[in-house]
Amino acid sequence: MEVVNLNIETRKKEDNVKSLRNQGLIPAILYGKQAGSVLILLSYKEFMKTFTKHSVSSFVNIVSEEEGVNGKTVLIKEIQKDPVTDKVIHIDFYEISMDEKIEIEASIHLIGKAEGVKLGGVLSPLMRHLSIKGYPKDINDTIEIDISSLKIGEIIHVKDLNLGDGIEITVEDDAPIVTVTEPVAEEAVSEDAKAEGGNNAPTQS
Repeated sequence: MEVVNLNIETRKKEDNVKSLRNQGLIPAILYGKQAGSVLILLSYKEFMKTFTKHSVSSFVNIVSEEEGVNGKTVLIKEIQKDPVTDKVIHIDFYEISMDEKIEIEASIHLIGKAEGVKLGGVLSPLMRHLSIKGYPKDINDTIEIDISSLKIGEIIHVKDLNLGDGIEITVEDDAPIVTVTEPVAEEAVSEDAKAEGGNNAPTQS
């Protein structure tokens, strides 16, 4: 899986988080078996620039002058956003070990053009992410699914995926991922439009 570098600084518990945010910083916390619980902060601008190009499920290599956290590999556990501005206001990072399994939300990428779509069907993605578990060396933050042979009315389920022996999918086997539905007939649309127009017509007294 992809690894991105992220510069961080440690912070103190008594630091005013509102003031830090006004300075263009994101208060955050890093925790894990070895790191314990460390209060940190990072540049809002750098974070947004980095994760505009990379997935938030990527491994993060911590770069810091603090020896206790420098060089640690972490994952983003949670991102909190302001409900009004939608700006990131806090991040939880957790340290991972290459010897322990981790669970992530992998992005689903659909590859190819479905046969059913070529015949007029409508592609309907039903799942954008898939929860998977495995050792860091085996795991990937994207899952590519070839849909080129998918016909109208067919569905690709979780059980149809083959991600290798090292990856466990933590979702029900019969969960649907993507399907191609029947095209909406033009006549049906026209009739519906006429019916709607008739219902909305003004009544005369």
